[in-house]
Amino acid sequence: MRIGLTDQERTVFAGLADVLIPSGARMPAASEAGVSREWLDAVLAARPDLVEPLRRILASAKGRTAQEAVEQLRETGALGVLAEIVPNAYYMNPAIRERIGYPLQQAVPIEPGEDDDPDAQALIASVRQRGTIYRPIP
Repeated sequence: MRIGLTDQERTVFAGLADVLIPSGARMPAASEAGVSREWLDAVLAARPDLVEPLRRILASAKGRTAQEAVEQLRETGALGVLAEIVPNAYYMNPAIRERIGYPLQQAVPIEPGEDDDPDAQALIASVRQRGTIYRPIP
């Protein structure tokens, strides 16, 4: 799903994103990871409430360098929206997750008899104390 941002808005967003996530030794900058394209669309599809605040940020960045715009956002306390969107778009990219070794959240079943793992036991202690309950399927 392509959110209705213009190409110019996406270019401005990519510049701002690169200030927050520049390239590093092994990692690409935000714009190199596609944050202004499909991953931005994915974040905004999940959080449509951020579209208008993002548009205001992008409009306020006109006539400034990306660094200046981010500094102004930081000074005015309005950096939160950008700081919410950019990392989420960045880490939605499977290539980025692969580079950091993050396969996404996975269910890890706890088998009976794994009593030697105190962390696992702490996680399921309240369920065991509650006892077996059943909820009818409608």
